[in-house]
Amino acid sequence: MTDRSLFSARPYIEALRIEIPVVLYHGAGVFHPRENRVLYEARLPFSVVQQVLFVAEKFPVDVQVYRSLDDPHIYVRKVSPQIEEFVKKERLPVKVIHDWTKVLDDGSLKLLFIGQAEVLLDLREALKGVTATAVRSERNYLEVLPPGISKGAGLAWLCAWLGIPLERVVAVGDQESDVSMFERVGLGVAMAHAPEPVRRKAHITVATIPELRKFLGTQTAPMRLQVVLFGQHVMGQEIVTTPEALG
Repeated sequence: MTDRSLFSARPYIEALRIEIPVVLYHGAGVFHPRENRVLYEARLPFSVVQQVLFVAEKFPVDVQVYRSLDDPHIYVRKVSPQIEEFVKKERLPVKVIHDWTKVLDDGSLKLLFIGQAEVLLDLREALKGVTATAVRSERNYLEVLPPGISKGAGLAWLCAWLGIPLERVVAVGDQESDVSMFERVGLGVAMAHAPEPVRRKAHITVATIPELRKFLGTQTAPMRLQVVLFGQHVMGQEIVTTPEALG
């Protein structure tokens, strides 16, 4: 479960030898590593992308556009210092595009805006009339997704595919985008460094991963938990594992 692209997530998929479907882009795409195929892909129509970009022009933010699961590039108007830092961190190839119609005529998986936290809050407010989902994945990131898309919805899809009841799942996270998972699972765990609104939505808060391991070690049997799911900012990688593996 991640907001990453397939290109960015693939090293973790391969290192962890994950064979079950991987939910990407907050749930906008699902990829099956073992079968090497896309199972699901949601898109923002180009007309909606145009609306979002038109509204965003009034704000001092940088924008990245993600086209499809099989396209590893991020598309930008210009490579600003913020974009350069992001590309270096995520190791993603970037293309500068002056005419969005040349690459986005069939829509987009998501748009990512980078800017000051207060500016992004204002931008999200301005986007309320647009048919899309806007969520903050980090303090300085605002992501615009197809309507109805969220990590929680993606998790529900994955658990249905695996045949695991949501009430037997633990979701661990530290960002606003993780709240939709907390609302669906048997146990939502926020890290202590998470923003206060995120901690308030979780069932419990822990300060460290060892503390979480200890808690799960005492709670796993009575709660009959089957899956523990970590957000990328908690572990530095995306991982789906069993409680026994945490010990």
